[in-house]
Amino acid sequence: MLKYINYQLSDDDTLQLQAEKDAASAILNTTRQNIDAIKTYIPSLIDIVNNHKSERYSLFCNRSGELNLVEFSTGRTFYSEHVLREVQQEVQSFISAANYIHLTTQGAKAGVEKLPSEPDAVIVFGMGLGHHLHELVKRCQPRYLIVYEPELDFLISSLQVANWRELLEIIAFSNTRIFLQMGSAATGITEELKELLAFDGTLDKVYLYRHQFHPMMDNVFNFLHDHSGDFAALTNSGHQFTEYTDALDYVPERSGHVLANYAPEPADTAARQQLFERNLEVLRQYYPGVYKEIHLHKPKRWLLVQDKQQLNLLHTERQALLYGDQDYESEQLVEYFSNHPFKDDVILGLRSGGKLAQYTHFKAVTKMRPILEKTLIKKGVLPETVESLIVFGIGLGRHIELLLQKHKVNKLYICEPNLDFFYASLFQTDWQAIVDKFSSGDQRLYLNLGGDGSQYFYDLMGQFYQVGAYSIADTYLMSSYYNKKMSSAIHELRSELAVVLALGEYFDHARYGIAHTYHSLSAGHRFMKLQKSDSVASSISKNLPVFVIGNGPSLDTLLPYLKEHQNNAVIVSCGTALRSLYRNGIRPDFHAEIEQNRATYDWITQVDDKDYLKQITLLSVNGIHPDSSALFKQTLLCMKEGEASTFVFNSGLTKRGIQIKQLAYAYPTVTNLVMNYFIQWGFRDYYLMGVDLGFVDINSHHSKFSAYYKEDGSQTYDYKSLHGGGPVVAGNFRPVVFTKKEFEVARKLMEQAISKAPERIEVYNCSDGAKIKGSLALPPENILLKPLQQPKSKLIEQLVTLTFHPELSSYSDMIFHSFSMDALKDTLNRWQELVAVDVTDGVSARKLIREQWTLIRACGLLDKNLTFSLFYGSANYISGILTKIASGLDEDSVELLDNFNQIVQIWRDYLQEAADSYLQDPLAFDQTRVPFLQKR
Repeated sequence: MLKYINYQLSDDDTLQLQAEKDAASAILNTTRQNIDAIKTYIPSLIDIVNNHKSERYSLFCNRSGELNLVEFSTGRTFYSEHVLREVQQEVQSFISAANYIHLTTQGAKAGVEKLPSEPDAVIVFGMGLGHHLHELVKRCQPRYLIVYEPELDFLISSLQVANWRELLEIIAFSNTRIFLQMGSAATGITEELKELLAFDGTLDKVYLYRHQFHPMMDNVFNFLHDHSGDFAALTNSGHQFTEYTDALDYVPERSGHVLANYAPEPADTAARQQLFERNLEVLRQYYPGVYKEIHLHKPKRWLLVQDKQQLNLLHTERQALLYGDQDYESEQLVEYFSNHPFKDDVILGLRSGGKLAQYTHFKAVTKMRPILEKTLIKKGVLPETVESLIVFGIGLGRHIELLLQKHKVNKLYICEPNLDFFYASLFQTDWQAIVDKFSSGDQRLYLNLGGDGSQYFYDLMGQFYQVGAYSIADTYLMSSYYNKKMSSAIHELRSELAVVLALGEYFDHARYGIAHTYHSLSAGHRFMKLQKSDSVASSISKNLPVFVIGNGPSLDTLLPYLKEHQNNAVIVSCGTALRSLYRNGIRPDFHAEIEQNRATYDWITQVDDKDYLKQITLLSVNGIHPDSSALFKQTLLCMKEGEASTFVFNSGLTKRGIQIKQLAYAYPTVTNLVMNYFIQWGFRDYYLMGVDLGFVDINSHHSKFSAYYKEDGSQTYDYKSLHGGGPVVAGNFRPVVFTKKEFEVARKLMEQAISKAPERIEVYNCSDGAKIKGSLALPPENILLKPLQQPKSKLIEQLVTLTFHPELSSYSDMIFHSFSMDALKDTLNRWQELVAVDVTDGVSARKLIREQWTLIRACGLLDKNLTFSLFYGSANYISGILTKIASGLDEDSVELLDNFNQIVQIWRDYLQEAADSYLQDPLAFDQTRVPFLQKR
């Protein structure tokens, strides 16, 4: 099921290092001998060998001292730990029962038989490390040996490991003709068979040896088998092969039944019908939604079969078995996971504030970091009681049964995108026994079935919030089988869960958001109406193109096109792009900002021209800093979904019959805000300029005209040292560009905003940056815009009048003063009493965490109390840390207990400082500055 490099390395670093040293000298000698042999016997390969650089796969030495292949990006190995034994058994199986087809005997069917000692031809699909080729030619002497391998990395690795010198010497001695079709997935096989038959018309019976599953070669393999004895089809050079691309068709390269030289028996489901019916009844009783879906399910791709006295799952087209040995693999999976559990240390990676370092929250983070580093860095085994576990992949469910026999799991989240798998598990796994473990007390079992994994985050977050989002910090992740699509979904889920903890709305953000929103209402800033626009407004927005101007490095080359079209489109500058536009004589219609701290003021005032700014309208969300908004002609706002300030003021306005538009994807960059803002405003056509979300060169990360660069062109600060070089993603106009994590999140959320737009929109990406799904790459010289029929300023003014509420200043005091400061003070006093005493063991630690969570959730139900709005994010964060430490308190944990209580003391101080500062001046504004920004 799972083959990962860490499963095959020794836990003893000394032994592992010695094995690698021993292998290194052998690799050197083998490579030298093999290159000499290639020069002698197949000189046409030398250029390929010399010019190729490994891109996906590399060699590694496992704890058994054998060399294996590993995929860089996933850590998956090609073979099991015992490579040579695995290959020898496979070759023996092929010789005992080899697939064959007929080329010229019309109507002759494909079959399986013992391989003759001198077969006419053997076609091998897959090079691997090449051991099987060496073993095969030692056992038989084919006249023609044809090898297809699409991955050149395998050839290079094979020349470092396999004995090609002896292999080629044997072939030469036996007069075998070898054809190495390197870089080919066999899609040209019909033409190649035609050529071979033209060269040797006596050929008829050809044996097929599949060494690996491959999405294209499997289609070729099936085609040859299905068209045995059909000369016209087998030599039809016009035939087009198609690869398996659906996530549910994915098969790892070395799955079971790779030779497909026998037919597994259909499972006797009748004998297991009683278990199946009992499992259906459990689903009907506890999971009615799952029952409704599954009781009518018919397997589509994967069939339950009996193989070697065990149940297994067979892909009906690719003839792949999910398991090699279900019992053994399930036991090994659970054993390894129990000793090497995976749990993201998201807490350790959390930022310590940067420009916001003086916030109460980040001062506490700085104090906690050294405690966390010495506490959480230690590796451990899976505890006997696991608070939270996500299992990706059910398969037939044996590993879940074994895991629950060894460990008590309080919250188990099971994700399985393949309904064929879950359906089959109902015939083997006793789901009644599993559900019974979770039917009493605080234990919970969640089933997330179907889909492609892209919704896991949203499904799981809904479930996490029922028990407390802080539990993410103490959640283990277990993957039971590899599927490319699911692996990608798991990777994204891990990133997104980390973001929930890292970007949660802590106290300082909440307090300043509330204060700034109060000011926006008082100052008469206008808010977008919730209701759908009337026909006039809709007509205006649908016929006004929008130029979204980011500050990416490609903006510099786009400025001439922006100047050319600026009178025929709405121009929106995003964040730091404003100075770049100003320096090039372009005044946007709108400027947008997303951050609520006062740093935005320092960036905006890099444009030292008050008259210029006073001709621009500011777009943002509630919480924008008062000093920043005061720089502009007017301020137009939406509410930002999920913010404490939105909860406080939008609830109050709604009760008074005033409904405000909320934005769901207005982060993390200003361009996300702008796209979401204008989509909700009803605009249809968008042109992205400088919205790179990446960079071709790390030293060219923003427009040269922006405040990121000095007048002499040098960087204001060392961008690379602070942000790193970043991963590689698909480019808009070029194959790849560099990016960073924040930009990856921004791109995905922008893609989601585009895909979920309430009406059809057209997005043209003119930026030389990352590719954005849902947008069309458009070179700027191809922009075609019609002249506007009325002045742009008049259209915008009319649209604002129709779609925004008039000023709402009379409501600011009415809403804010409906909350009681005395109630807040009383609650914070009770909270201090709750955390006043140090805990003495794991039981009291977990009790403290639960009681704190109960307190904060109860506050969410109180209309006059601001505690929930101000402290929910901070409480979630601290509870995550405490939960993570508490998970080890049942062991020999005197030091952990002391660390737990140190964190609690920091939390007491945090609560006290927050209470004192807030109650003293609840409507204070943020005072963050950006020191390195100097007037130019």
